[in-house]
Amino acid sequence: MVNIPSTCLASAIFFTIASSMIESVESSSLLRRQLCEQRYEEKTAVFKRFDNGWYWGKIVNFDSESCKYMILYEDNYAFEYEDGDELDEMIAEAVNPEQLVPLDTMVYNLYEDGWWQGYVESYDPEERLYTVRYNGDGETEEYFEGDEEFYEILDNAVPPQIYPLGVSAYKEFGEGWSLGWITEYNEEDNTYEVTFEVDDHSEEYPADDPELEEIIDAVYTVWMVEQAEMEEEEMEEEVSGDESAD
Repeated sequence: MVNIPSTCLASAIFFTIASSMIESVESSSLLRRQLCEQRYEEKTAVFKRFDNGWYWGKIVNFDSESCKYMILYEDNYAFEYEDGDELDEMIAEAVNPEQLVPLDTMVYNLYEDGWWQGYVESYDPEERLYTVRYNGDGETEEYFEGDEEFYEILDNAVPPQIYPLGVSAYKEFGEGWSLGWITEYNEEDNTYEVTFEVDDHSEEYPADDPELEEIIDAVYTVWMVEQAEMEEEEMEEEVSGDESAD
C-alpha cells in the first residue's frame, strides 16, 4: 500500500471542496441569471404617483445580477425597482400614454363660493394637457397630466360618493324653487340627504335616482340663469336711476 502523506491528503480534500464550492457558486450565479430574465426593454414607459403628483419615467437599465430595473423620471431623478408587482403596475399605468383620463369624466372643484361641477372637455397629447370646463359659467382650467390638483378634483367625483358634501341642489316645490345642499352621505345604502332652505326640509335620494342628478343640474340650468337675470335687472335699474338723476 502506498503511504500518502497527510499533508497531501489534506490538500486534495481542500481542493475537492473548493472546486465543489466554486461549481456551486457558478451554478447558483447561472441559475440567478436565468431566473432574472429581462422582461421589459429599455425605454419602456412607466407612470407612477408620488406624494407630490404623477410622474412619467422610462427604463434606462436592467441589472441581471440584482434583477433590478433603473428608471429615470422626467424630473431627472432615478430609482431602482425589483422585477415585481409594483413595476408591473407602473408600466400598466402607462399603457395608454396619450390619454389616461377619458373625455367627459366628471370633476368637482371646491372654490371660495362652493363646489363647482365640471368635466374633462379635451386633451392635448403633445403637451399632455387636459382642459376642464365647469358647468354654469363655462369657465375652463388646464391641468398637466401629472398635476396633483387634477387628480384631486377627479377623486372628488369617484364612485360610490360622486357628490361631495356641500354640493348645491335646486328643486321646485309647491311654493316655488328652493336652494339646497347635500348634507349627508350614507355609504351602507349609497344614499344622499339633501337639505333645502324651505322650512329646513330634508329629503333622501338613492345615488342612482335620476331626480338627484336633475336637482343638481338645475343649479346650473335654472338657479344660475335666474341669478344672472336678476343681476341684469339690477344693473338696468341702476342705469335708469342714474339717468333720471341727471
